[in-house]
Amino acid sequence: MAVINSKRMTRRSLLAIGVAGVGSLLLAGCGTVAVPQPAAEPAEPAPEAETAYTPVTIENCGFTITYDQPPQRAISLSQQSTELMLALGLQDSMVGTAFLRDSVPPDQQAAFEQIPILAEKYPSHEVILGAEPDFIYAAFVSAWTREDVAGPRDALLELGIASYQTASNCKEGKVVVEDVFEDFLNIGQIFGIAERAEEYVDGLRARLEEIRAKTAPADPKVSVFIYDSGGDTPYAAVGSGILNALVEEAGGVNIFADVEGLFGTVNWETVVERNPDVIVLLDAPGWSTAAEKREYLESTEALSSIKAVQNKHFVEVLFTATQAGIRTVDAIETLANGFYPE
Repeated sequence: MAVINSKRMTRRSLLAIGVAGVGSLLLAGCGTVAVPQPAAEPAEPAPEAETAYTPVTIENCGFTITYDQPPQRAISLSQQSTELMLALGLQDSMVGTAFLRDSVPPDQQAAFEQIPILAEKYPSHEVILGAEPDFIYAAFVSAWTREDVAGPRDALLELGIASYQTASNCKEGKVVVEDVFEDFLNIGQIFGIAERAEEYVDGLRARLEEIRAKTAPADPKVSVFIYDSGGDTPYAAVGSGILNALVEEAGGVNIFADVEGLFGTVNWETVVERNPDVIVLLDAPGWSTAAEKREYLESTEALSSIKAVQNKHFVEVLFTATQAGIRTVDAIETLANGFYPE
């Protein structure tokens, strides 16, 4: 377990800890360290309106970190982590963002413009350290496995930098929508705004219950093929990931729910055999658009017998909306309306 004191640390002090001060670090188990606390500064009485921060221990993707102060210099390394932090009003605690696939929602644009954009995709390790962060929030494990990006989480801890990864992207077993809400609640605790995060999640849960009530009467449920990309060899969302969870919440049944994993390469023969009622087309501008996939489906004779193709029952959804975050319930609503149009 690592204990993080979130007072701002300059780049010089980070490098000093990482190179010259390793001997002063106390090993605290595999891959984690306890960071020594800075010398106490003269205490100033807190304004009456402020609530004292309660230290919190967060377990996330194999790492346990205890925070004794909220992070003050956070970096987000994905669309969904950026949007989640902005939704919780944390822009003043952010010193950088990166890897946005499309625009943030209009109601976040003003707050987003306050935050430095470190890179179009992943920033380099040097750029990340140059921003002097005390917290890094990434969606995918690639941020940690690539040493030219953030690098290993245990190495970041040695520099006094805490980290967090989208919970549903490291879960063993089947992802459910509550895993998405876990991120909101954890970030709320880390930044000392637990009540704000709980209120936000309560709103999402209320919307989700309304969607469930509308699709519950459907019997049988529509069968769904979730088409990510590929032509002759299709790549699909299978049974363990967030997309499978979204389809189920929208009242559908993934035809590849029996396949473990987030995504997988399948074959058209099996798709034809399982004959889905609906095909979800993930729209990823720049690398695999919904229009391209629809054209392939409608122009390929071997796929003409599929019910969804015959009935032109396609549902388009933005790829970024299907990632765990503030757009999750929006995506479920889009799917539900597409599965069961009034």
